[in-house]
Amino acid sequence: MKQENRIQLAVAAFCFVNLMYIVPSVAVSGMVAAFHDQPQSKVLLLLTLPNLTGIIGVLAEPFLERWLSRKHICLMALSFFLVPGAISFVVHNQLDVLVACSVFMGIAYGLQSTVFPLVVSSYFNEPKRSQVMGIATGAMQFGRMATTLVAGVLAGFEWYMVYLCFAVVLVPMVLVYFCLPGEKKGQQSEEGHQRDAVCMPGVIRLALVGFCFASFYFVVNTHTSLYIEENSLGGTAVTGVVTAVGSIAATVVAAAFGWLQRYTGRYTMAASLLVTGVGYLISTVWVSLPGAIAAMVGASAGIGLFCPCLMVGFARYSSGRYLSIVTSAVLTVVNVGYFVSPYLVEWVASPLGNSAQMIFATAGGLALAVAAVSAIANWKAPLQSIDTQVRTATEVEV
Repeated sequence: MKQENRIQLAVAAFCFVNLMYIVPSVAVSGMVAAFHDQPQSKVLLLLTLPNLTGIIGVLAEPFLERWLSRKHICLMALSFFLVPGAISFVVHNQLDVLVACSVFMGIAYGLQSTVFPLVVSSYFNEPKRSQVMGIATGAMQFGRMATTLVAGVLAGFEWYMVYLCFAVVLVPMVLVYFCLPGEKKGQQSEEGHQRDAVCMPGVIRLALVGFCFASFYFVVNTHTSLYIEENSLGGTAVTGVVTAVGSIAATVVAAAFGWLQRYTGRYTMAASLLVTGVGYLISTVWVSLPGAIAAMVGASAGIGLFCPCLMVGFARYSSGRYLSIVTSAVLTVVNVGYFVSPYLVEWVASPLGNSAQMIFATAGGLALAVAAVSAIANWKAPLQSIDTQVRTATEVEV
């Protein structure tokens, strides 16, 4: 197998387990029952903490690169999933231990989210880079669907058996160890020969639009079940089916990203906001199970476009030693957007009411507004990539 194919396989396997930290979410009722003597808010820390501690992993990655190769950072991130997962299974009756383990799972998520676009940027050039980013994001969404479905079955026996799913991390650990080159930063690829450059307007635009998308997107995770229950459309089983449909949509769109980007071009980020907003508004106008599916599919298609576009944007607007710094900074802003999403949208929607239907309506309207602003900005002031700027500067020097 060619080295390029081996790297692509390792990256896809690595991304397959990137969202493992959400696996315990399928056993919430079992957790609450098992720790009935503890405040429910403390039990729910098992699900919310990784969103915060993920920022630690994001910010730590550039510093770790001073001593470790990206291959070893990948292995470290995977071990932060595998070991806490095993401990959680063995010591499942100690809530404090489970909470501590969730902290490390969040760090693993942050490290993985930061290092994989750097690996792809190191070993692939355009247009192959966009294709690999899309496949990696598709693998991430497929992994989320597969692991949560398996976890749901395991939770039917005992709630803590969901932690058995973390054993799958052994597969990407083996593939990363044998398929990913282990050279130090600056020696592992052509990235070490790139000049240090950064396009600050592009980075700022990525961060702002990324924060907005994250803020609008995440309400589909927090309010879909509420939308279904408020309108008497079904129970948790229906929510699970709707979520699975969304995961399939995200996987398909992400896998086709390299092809789709040929048509959306510099308006790809605006397109991700557009499909998200349209899905939300359909669910607002057509209050029904198909409406709930429309919201989920719209948001999932949006994330399928957004994630690889964001990852490609890091290498588009930064290079050399700035690449890891820009990746870390922008992902921090995006993760903050995910965290504040329900609070921010609920605050904006408060004059209309805080029903799930109004939350979707507000998020949809905001998404369309930001999509329009993003499209106009890219039409009137398109940004040049670092490669274009470097070529232009070289031609001027010559």
